[in-house]
Amino acid sequence: MSSRQPAPLVALGLLTLGELGLLQRILFADPREYGFVLESVRGVLAGTPVSKSWAHRLLAPALVRALEPLAGGPLGALRAFTFGTVTAANVLLFVLLRKSGVDAWRSLAVCAAYVVARLLLTYRLEYPWDEVDAILFLLFAHSVVRGRSLVPGALLLVGLFNHETALLFPLWYMLVPLERPRPDTAPRELALGSAALVAGGAVIALLRGARYVGRPKLSGQVFEAATPVVENHLHVSHNLHQLVYADWTHARRFIGTTFFVALVALVTLIFRSKDVRAAVWSLAFLSTVVAFGYVNETRHYLPLLSFWAVYWAARKYAAVEHSSLPA
Repeated sequence: MSSRQPAPLVALGLLTLGELGLLQRILFADPREYGFVLESVRGVLAGTPVSKSWAHRLLAPALVRALEPLAGGPLGALRAFTFGTVTAANVLLFVLLRKSGVDAWRSLAVCAAYVVARLLLTYRLEYPWDEVDAILFLLFAHSVVRGRSLVPGALLLVGLFNHETALLFPLWYMLVPLERPRPDTAPRELALGSAALVAGGAVIALLRGARYVGRPKLSGQVFEAATPVVENHLHVSHNLHQLVYADWTHARRFIGTTFFVALVALVTLIFRSKDVRAAVWSLAFLSTVVAFGYVNETRHYLPLLSFWAVYWAARKYAAVEHSSLPA
């Protein structure tokens, strides 16, 4: 079927409408949950987030604030932003796969799988920067698949104003020694990737220092102690307890099972010498969740899901399409 036929796009639209309906029930059902997200948007823009490590995450809150006059207030703006970015991620995934040579129906199938996985990973509250992260990691994966020797500077710069996960972009290029066969550009990628990681970390630190005013006055809020230098809070012991024990005794087996299945799959790729760079990079991503996030807040895994949706599908299905062409 011709890729110009509208059927796959119509199906994607219907799929997205169903996804948005479910997200409405999950993310906007409890006023306490979305109320905290709205307070976080306000706090970041005012310089009084619940954690100093959030102070540089300006991009998404600023976009939510910009929507308020059009959406009738903060809640309407948050809902419009969430639904708009989720829709944009689905459309972008489809477009990127088509640009990578994947046919329309396979692209739709990958989008459907992405939507299902995204819904399974939906946490009861998600911050605006989580939704932007999903889009940025789709674009980053496309850059990787296309074989660019370095991440586009604009993508990294935008990412630094959204979330510290953007530091994982230059980390990819620092792992170039794992690539087989090793590209001729490896020394340049390693040097520039290392420099970008250090510079990106410095930008985030400067933004936090310049933007942070102090803690908000929230009744009953418990504030964690900041980690020296890094400032993000460490949760390693808590997360290991969740993964090894609590998730298996408190009806959260899905989280523990999915996490360990992902670990086994990534380690298997490494031992099979297949996509080693992507596997090690993904393990580094999961390590940051264990160290600084909360493993049961499944929103943390959305960027990794976005990366693999493009990386795996483009490499697998684009290769199938090209190999089926006559010589």
